[in-house]
Amino acid sequence: MYRVFVFDLDGTLLNDNLEISEKDRKTVEKLTRNCTVVFASGRMLVSTLNVERKYFKRTFPTIAYNGAMVYLPEEGVILNEKIPPEVAKNIVEYIRQLSVHWQAYIDDVLYSEKNNEEIKSYARHSSVDYRVEPNLFDLVSKMGTTKLLLIDTPERLDELKEILSERFRNVKVFKSFPTYLEIVPENVDKGKALRFLREKMGWKKEEIVVFGDNENDLFMFEEAGLRVAMGNAIEKVKEASDIVTLTNNDSGVSHVLERISTDCLDE
Repeated sequence: MYRVFVFDLDGTLLNDNLEISEKDRKTVEKLTRNCTVVFASGRMLVSTLNVERKYFKRTFPTIAYNGAMVYLPEEGVILNEKIPPEVAKNIVEYIRQLSVHWQAYIDDVLYSEKNNEEIKSYARHSSVDYRVEPNLFDLVSKMGTTKLLLIDTPERLDELKEILSERFRNVKVFKSFPTYLEIVPENVDKGKALRFLREKMGWKKEEIVVFGDNENDLFMFEEAGLRVAMGNAIEKVKEASDIVTLTNNDSGVSHVLERISTDCLDE
């Protein structure tokens, strides 16, 4: 019996217009009456909670920053991992030589060195505010950061992923979106955060259904009893899934939920 449903946002529950379809919204809302809903995103916590409030008028157990932060409505933030200052300093020092846009997240605030099109586009995409800090290198070197994010072409980021993974063994580097490359603390991923939440809440692995579309969701598949890949998912995710549903533009979430969660969807 599936009782816990974990949804990635971008590319999964959100369509390409960054909206949750009315069909998916109604199905997930109905699901919350008898079962547990969790949202798991690479986004900032504030951005993820904004989506939850917009469509469901409340918040849910939430994994943000690809697992660096975990939130419960009744307790607030219960996990908050960071890249230490010295490590962050070394990474940013190297990144700044690469002519690639980078941004940092400190205390759930988004920072960029420059007010360029990349940060403006990202802020629109995630519906968040940002701060321009010309001395961001100094700030990160002093404070550390929840994560770093690079924005460039998919091909360039594939190349940088290999280079950075090889050069910096004390962090995790992976793509959360074709044009986004994430750098997070080494002990962080969505799967570890889901395990942390599962153990805290007393959920059984076989009760959990995970929906995802991208590389960062593969970690969660390891913690699930049922793995669902969106029709628009990358090939690796489809190969690792139990079910491939319709795309995020075709209410692929509802398509599966209506078939597997009849007990949860009972009136």
